[in-house]
Amino acid sequence: MSWISVICFGICFGIILFCFRRGTDPLSPARIFGFIWSLSVGLTDLKFSAFQREWNLESWILLLMGVSAFLVGTFIAYILNLKRELVPINVMRKLLREEEVLEERLFRFIFISVVIYSITYVTSFLIKGWLPIFTVGKMSRVEFNIYGFGIFINSVSFIMFFTILYFFLVQGNKGKKIFLAFTSSLVMGSYFLLLQRFQVIMAGVICVTFLYYISRAIRLKTALIPVLIATAFFYWIMSLRLGNLLATYTHRVSKMKFPIDYAFLTEPYMYVVMNLENLAHCVNASEFYTYGYFTFDFVAAITGLKYWILEYFNLSRTPYLISYYNTYTAFWWFYSDFGVIGLALIPWLLGFSIGSLYYKMRFRPTIKRVVAYGVMVFVMIISFFNFPITYLWFEYNLLALYLILKWTMIPKKRIA
Repeated sequence: MSWISVICFGICFGIILFCFRRGTDPLSPARIFGFIWSLSVGLTDLKFSAFQREWNLESWILLLMGVSAFLVGTFIAYILNLKRELVPINVMRKLLREEEVLEERLFRFIFISVVIYSITYVTSFLIKGWLPIFTVGKMSRVEFNIYGFGIFINSVSFIMFFTILYFFLVQGNKGKKIFLAFTSSLVMGSYFLLLQRFQVIMAGVICVTFLYYISRAIRLKTALIPVLIATAFFYWIMSLRLGNLLATYTHRVSKMKFPIDYAFLTEPYMYVVMNLENLAHCVNASEFYTYGYFTFDFVAAITGLKYWILEYFNLSRTPYLISYYNTYTAFWWFYSDFGVIGLALIPWLLGFSIGSLYYKMRFRPTIKRVVAYGVMVFVMIISFFNFPITYLWFEYNLLALYLILKWTMIPKKRIA
């Protein structure tokens, strides 16, 4: 094990250990982002696969520049809020539970969302004639999407969250709760047949963040088993997408250095490290900038220019791949679009914005701010993999969360 891996795993252990300290918030931005990237870099530097290469100084500098810029942004937000007295977590939970919601309106929004999702799902199936889970190896799950209309199938994220919100903020109404639990379970179950993960992970992260700040249901001791179950489940989905005998095949193809008896570790290991490997390779091979095309992907998607621009300028979303893993971390898009300036400035702005949002939530907690921060927790967690803010499905969920909360939560000034 290299000294870099030792240091990174030591940081991860230190963050976990520090979270047991009384009064510490394990969901603070610097802890989450620091843990995710320390773990990712530590695993990558183990170099267990023949696909992996030794990085040159430029790759290390650019990677650490992005990570450091984000952490500096959160630190500046911390300094600016140093003198403000934060609301303790236990007091936050009491205040959040006192917020009121327009029960009937929230129920209707959830029901309408389920209906729209169901119509989109059935229509897509009737047009395509197949479901991704039953065509593994023959059809890509991406081909199931119908451009424009298919965006509504991503409603699963906010349907799941608002069902949880209804259960926690609405007193009584047992019949409606049973109905929502049943319909939301059908939505989630049917969505798994599409072999998609991002939207479910997003919903899960937002729900966990919400439950942590509004109740004592989420603790470090009780969260371990659900996390392991969720990890195993999404690994199972990934294995279905790639076909049978995945573990043995990927172990051999990736030329792993550990014995084939541990082949089941190949896919999750490669799933993390190849993002960083692709980034380290691409920053050296890149010869031109794309000036915001990837960072603001959702704008091109809304205007209908996304694929036209891609073809006209002969751009590639997956350039300079060194394996069949075609993701690059969030930092690649910033560097691809704006070079070193983008790699330094955009993570800094993200870190500062997320840090500022966190301290606003801790200084004056509201359900809306907790949900907004939960979305940012999701962004930080998968930053080693991708940058979800660029995608139209993410913006759609963000808009839905904002509007439904705006139209259903009762402002405190109206609470008698």
